[in-house]
Amino acid sequence: MAMTKRLRSGSRRLAGMALGVLSFVFPAAFSQAKAEVKSSGAGAQVGEKAQSNIVLQEQLTEFITTSGQGEIVAKPDAMRAELGVEVQAKTLDQAQSELARKMALVTSAIEKLGLEGLTLQTTTLQIYPVHDKPEANRAPRIVGYRAQNTLSITLRLADAQALGGQAAKVIDAAVGAGANVVQGISFFLARPEEAQAKALHLAAVDAERNAKILAASSGVRLLGLHSLDGSQGRLSPIWLDAGIAKASLELKTTVEPGELTITATVTARYHFSNP
Repeated sequence: MAMTKRLRSGSRRLAGMALGVLSFVFPAAFSQAKAEVKSSGAGAQVGEKAQSNIVLQEQLTEFITTSGQGEIVAKPDAMRAELGVEVQAKTLDQAQSELARKMALVTSAIEKLGLEGLTLQTTTLQIYPVHDKPEANRAPRIVGYRAQNTLSITLRLADAQALGGQAAKVIDAAVGAGANVVQGISFFLARPEEAQAKALHLAAVDAERNAKILAASSGVRLLGLHSLDGSQGRLSPIWLDAGIAKASLELKTTVEPGELTITATVTARYHFSNP
């Protein structure tokens, strides 16, 4: 008799544990099953209907996992050019003075354009000796100094259509004033948040559409969303390397920014059940 009581007590504990797990997976099912246990009387085991609910909710832990992609194409509204001046002189003082003089001319020419949203920042300042060719039993000697100063020129515009022409003006002014170092030109969005949000939304819609297709193809019924993971839309600027940028400057051609592509990816998990 004592053993029978212990077995019954253990059964009630197991039933309580099952309901506890069920409440974590699906709280609504837990409440319904718990109510049915109470209705059967204190100490009664889970009835057939409550057990059926548990089995049903266990099926809800099965998922359809899909991914979705979103893509937005936008015209850039900002430009960044990396260019500057390089000089060589016999002495260190001469190199520094010549570099400062030419950089002042370049900076002044750009600022005189009076473009709104234009900023200049020094990114590189280098001065290093120039050596001659070494000879037998003699170390190389310093025969001069080379100095380089590079600017990061950023232009932000609300009108994306005018960006190419404005960028060409900036570069032409710099080269015309003596800039002889061109490291590259890039075009980007000054405020990419809106485009990134749109790409992420399209990715979520695509993931849901793919889940519905999989459910219909498999003959199951798609239920609620379980989880959704996404990465913010990636935005890669349009980059013209030094060779292309320099050729464009030498030919004085119009700079064409082109279009940016912003992409986002989402992974979604949906509950499903048999129809």
